[in-house]
Amino acid sequence: MAEDWARRQDYYQKIARTFLKHQTSLFFLPPRDLDLISEWEKLNIPLEVIIEGIERVFARKLAGRRKRNIYSLSQCEKEILKAYAQHQERLVGQQAAPHQERKQKAALVSREVRACLPGLPESLGPVRQVLEQALVSLEAELPDEDRLETLDEELDRILWDLTPEEERKAFLGAIRKDYPGRSDQQLEEILHTGVVKNKRQLFRIPHLALFYY
Repeated sequence: MAEDWARRQDYYQKIARTFLKHQTSLFFLPPRDLDLISEWEKLNIPLEVIIEGIERVFARKLAGRRKRNIYSLSQCEKEILKAYAQHQERLVGQQAAPHQERKQKAALVSREVRACLPGLPESLGPVRQVLEQALVSLEAELPDEDRLETLDEELDRILWDLTPEEERKAFLGAIRKDYPGRSDQQLEEILHTGVVKNKRQLFRIPHLALFYY
C-alpha cells in the first residue's frame, strides 16, 4: 500500500514539476489540473509519455508565431494523447497490422458518431454537418487521419462559436477561482478549452481524431 502511494505521489509530482518549470507564474496546480492527472492515471498513461507531451506543447509555443498562453494542463491534453498513441504504436512494432488497427478505431468512432447524431438539437446544425462529413472518412477503406483531425478542430471552433456569451462568462467565473489574479485575456485559452470540453460532454459529441482512442 505504501509503495503504491509513493508511486502515485511520484506520478503527480513529476507531472506538476514538468509543467510548472515552464509556467513560472504558477506555484501549484489547481484542482482542475489534478483531476486531469487522475484521468490519465486511470488510463494508465505512462509518466514519460505525459512529460513528452507537455514538453512538445511548450516547444511548439516557442517556435510558433502566435504566442499562445499556456496556463493549464488541459491545454496539453491533445499533445499528450498524441504522444500516447505513438507510444502504443512503438510497443506494437511490426507485430500488428497498423492499417487494421486504424480501421478498428475508425469503426468505433463511427459508431459513437452515429449514436450522437439523433440527440443533437437543431441549434447544433453545423456540428451535425461536420459529423456527417467525418462519417465519410471514418467509413472509407483507409480512414484519413489528417482529415479527421482537421474536422475535430473544426468541431471545437464551432462549439466555441455557438456558445452564448452569458454561458462563457459563467464558465469564466468558475475558472477564475482556480486561477486567482488572472485577467480575462490571460484566461482565454483555458476558457476556450473548458467550454468546448463541457459542450462535448453535455451532448456526447465524440472526438474524431483517432489518437483519442
